[in-house]
Formats: sequence, C-alpha cells, structure tokens
Amino acid sequence: MKKYTNHKFDENIVIALKALTVPLMTFDNHFIYFEENKRKESIYEHIANKKHRFCVSDIACIPTILKDKNSLQQDKKKGIFRNYVGRRKKKNDKAKYIKIVTRLSKNCTEVVTSIYLIKEKIEKRIN
Repeated sequence: MKKYTNHKFDENIVIALKALTVPLMTFDNHFIYFEENKRKESIYEHIANKKHRFCVSDIACIPTILKDKNSLQQDKKKGIFRNYVGRRKKKNDKAKYIKIVTRLSKNCTEVVTSIYLIKEKIEKRIN
C-alpha cells in the first residue's frame, strides 16, 4: 500500500528558490532576503504553494525582474511595501506576469513577503 503525503507545495520550486543567490539585489542596490515565515510554513513553502501555479522557469526570472527599474510599481501602503512586476518566460499561459511583493526594512534591505502570478500589468510606476 502506498503512503500518501498531501503536500500543498512543490518541492522543485523550493529547491529552485533556495538555489538563488541570497541576498538578491535590486536596481537601486537594495538587498533582498527570504526571512519572513508565514503562518506555519517557511517563506519558501509559501511561495511554492500549488495555488500560485509557479514553474521552475519563473523562479529564474526573479533576479532579472528585480534588476529592471521599470518593474517597480506603487503600493497602496506606499512607505511599507514595494511591488515588482515583470514578464514570465511562458507565453501561452493566462497569467503573463510575476509580482514580487517586498517589505522595506532599515539599512536599504527588503524582505520578500510573497511572489505570485498575475494576468495584467497595472501601470502605476514610481517616478
């Protein structure tokens, strides 16, 4: 009899996230860390949740999105969070963009809050 384990996250995405060189750098030389844990799971498991519908190729796009100055967008809570939106490599899916939400900390550092897929890019850039 097979032992059934119900994982809510994809192990391959967790491995790809841990393979990224930390700290990640943004276009304005802020350091980005994966430190903030969510509820009863690590930040890696939260990002790799199957409802986010990520692929391993999407994880490889994260550093290039953060390096692009045009990817930074405004947030409703302007001083606390920063949003980075960039294009995915997959062209045939409905969700064509990746949104990276970070929380600003002291000393030019940021902590990843969540990363997920979105369908449309909203043009609210910070000048």
